[in-house]
Amino acid sequence: MRIVAPFRPFPPENELHQELSDFDWNEAIRMLFHSVAIACRCEAHVITDVDTHLPLPALKYATTHRRLMLWNIEVCLRYLESDDFDQDTVMLDADQLVYHDLSKFFIPGVDLAVLVRPTLKHRDSWKKVLNGVQFWSYRGKARLVHFYRQALEIAEALPEDLQRWGGDTQALRQLLEPIELGTLQQRAGLTVQMLDYAQVLEALCETQIKWLGEGRMPISSRAVLDFRWRRKTFMKRVYEATVLSLPTAVGR
Repeated sequence: MRIVAPFRPFPPENELHQELSDFDWNEAIRMLFHSVAIACRCEAHVITDVDTHLPLPALKYATTHRRLMLWNIEVCLRYLESDDFDQDTVMLDADQLVYHDLSKFFIPGVDLAVLVRPTLKHRDSWKKVLNGVQFWSYRGKARLVHFYRQALEIAEALPEDLQRWGGDTQALRQLLEPIELGTLQQRAGLTVQMLDYAQVLEALCETQIKWLGEGRMPISSRAVLDFRWRRKTFMKRVYEATVLSLPTAVGR
């Protein structure tokens, strides 16, 4: 199994990204990869483009899009098309930490596993799909390539507001509808498993931030801890309080 994290520095396109302009993405990815090494004991790489130079293990591909939402889909497609995609792969967002082995979420016969929100709150929203954790089965390589080519075509035709934010998720959602938990689904040529996100991921919450301030941050019971929006600023403190406290942690 391999872990990949798409990343290329982009100018901020919205107010929140401007507020987080000082966030150290390279350091975030180093922390992510260290957590992966402990929890999953597998290799991890940034997937990026040929003109991006990072102080991190990276797989590089020629890309054409220079807007984040479209680029995210394109760089994933380039990885899936490449000879580098030679084993089961988990795609993760860069602002996450991993605490438990992700290989257990690969299910025989499934090409793509994605996380979804099964709540009424998100019933009519592109936010029903959480695309920051995806499980790509090597056996489905050709089908995944076709799926991601369709996703890129959809994303390129989306309105401006979605191309600025949310378009990468919206494209996948259109191909995956209807969203149904549990049994295997056939969608856009793929066998898909839609997992309740709570089986795999939790977002850093106010209670955990309180615990962090009290010096008693427990290890997450979920495989992935996500640092959404402004909570990215807590990522290093959580990493130091949890990942570096694990018996197998030997530094970065």
